Amino acid sequence: GGFRRRFSLTFEFPDYTCTELAQIFIDLSFAKGFYLEESLTVISIGQLLEQETSQDWRSDRNGRVCELLLGGARTQIRKRMRIAALDDVEVDPQLIIMSDVENVIREQFH
Repeated sequence: GGFRRRFSLTFEFPDYTCTELAQIFIDLSFAKGFYLEESLTVISIGQLLEQETSQDWRSDRNGRVCELLLGGARTQIRKRMRIAALDDVEVDPQLIIMSDVENVIREQFH
């Protein structure tokens, strides 16, 4: 109780929309030195988030959704690199592709 009494203001932050989350994810990816396959747009990522996650799930995590998505995408890149190494194929470690994002959202975002 004592802590709340000293502050008369409370801040209510509205939840980000799926489109806003998609843009934050893209900005965060670029800031961390990644780039995205052409098919990964604000619209395509936003639609995936909208279709595969619930409002409650997003609301509980809000902006952290983007950090979780990038962390998961990095794991997907590492998986692709391990598989490619067996076939002696090169994988760009900075390129995030559609299947990376789809796998994270479908496998981990419930």
